[in-house]
Amino acid sequence: MSAVYPRLTSTDIRSVRFGRGPWRRGLDPDEVYHFLARLADEVDLLRRDVRVARADADRVKAALRSWQTRNARLADGRWRGDRR
Repeated sequence: MSAVYPRLTSTDIRSVRFGRGPWRRGLDPDEVYHFLARLADEVDLLRRDVRVARADADRVKAALRSWQTRNARLADGRWRGDRR
């Protein structure tokens, strides 16, 4: 990542206005490219956050399945009168 910026919101993106360069009509290319670099950094952060959240969710699901399987066996044995 190129720099540390405050997190962008959708409002920030929708409300950004680029100034005009003094030598030409239109947007200032440096401002546009700076904003696009910042936006790309934010997308990278969000994608990394999603990957971490998915990995955490997968880990929790696996632990829950394991717990459910273990406890289902114990409960089944109790219903049959087995002492394990």
